[in-house]
Amino acid sequence: MGNVGYYWKLAGQILFYYLWSILLTFFNKWAFRTFHFPLTISFFHMCIVFHVVWLYRLVTKRDCEKDHLSWGCYIKRVFPTAVAAALDISLSNWSFVLITVSLYTMSKSTCIIFILIFAILFKLEQPRVSSVFVILLIATGLFLFTYKSTTFNLFGFILVMAASFFGGLRWVTAQMVLQRDGLKLSNPLDFVYYLEPLMAGSLLPLAIGIEGEDMALSPDFILADSHQMLHIFFIVGGGSTLALMLTFSEYLLLSNTSSITLSVCGIIKEIVILTLSTTIGGDPLSNINILGLIVCLLGIALHVYLKHRRLQKEAAEEQDKEDHASLLTSGSNENLSVTSQT
Repeated sequence: MGNVGYYWKLAGQILFYYLWSILLTFFNKWAFRTFHFPLTISFFHMCIVFHVVWLYRLVTKRDCEKDHLSWGCYIKRVFPTAVAAALDISLSNWSFVLITVSLYTMSKSTCIIFILIFAILFKLEQPRVSSVFVILLIATGLFLFTYKSTTFNLFGFILVMAASFFGGLRWVTAQMVLQRDGLKLSNPLDFVYYLEPLMAGSLLPLAIGIEGEDMALSPDFILADSHQMLHIFFIVGGGSTLALMLTFSEYLLLSNTSSITLSVCGIIKEIVILTLSTTIGGDPLSNINILGLIVCLLGIALHVYLKHRRLQKEAAEEQDKEDHASLLTSGSNENLSVTSQT
């Protein structure tokens, strides 16, 4: 019954993650088509998310000394995740201006490869042939699923591939903080509270350098009427709300699983996004695309099966250790009893 409850809880967290991720993907695609400053918008998203979490901690009295970090620990443990996350999010949003949802989804799916590489480098995962096979299976399926269905843009492709690289580093270092470091940041909102200021600070120079002059001279901004300003506030406020919910759902799921499992869940979500984008856009799927979808789902199913077997094996080994310790304790007590009687 304990395992059943865990899987139901995990399924709920995955669906919660899917909801906000899909909504934010299509919202960003629409927003960046009408307001061409993705880095600046991402910066304001991070600032608003931080202040919302700060207000939540203040109201619920979570802002206490017990989870305050020293500056040394803050820079050493949280800073790498923050910089990687800022680059992942900003480059992903920037690529949205240049490429289609299909090309973005196909390219960003390679993040799982970088996650595996970093997870092995940081000793979070053991190098297994089965893991490599699963990733190759999923990557092949995604390639076939999006074959000849995208408009290629080289710079946009480079941006999203760079985002995948930093995304791999982001999720592996975040897993280390949430699960291993004992920093009392297992609560996703506490983690977001410490992460967002560094993310915003890392992104600000990039946003100013690339978009600052264009934004300052843009008639959409400096000559905007009340209707246009309301539109901008909706883009920033709506995107911030979705970003907050997505960030919370991501770190909630990561705190209970692993970076690779999160990435596989993300791939299922991306298949849903691709299906919705082709359905809404009226683009038919070819036989090769359908084959790719089947191959990708097989890879995901294999990952779930292998993960379940590893969990069962670890649980059995833990139970054997407990039984062995119990026998030793029982034998020791019997020996003491015999000695006292003698």
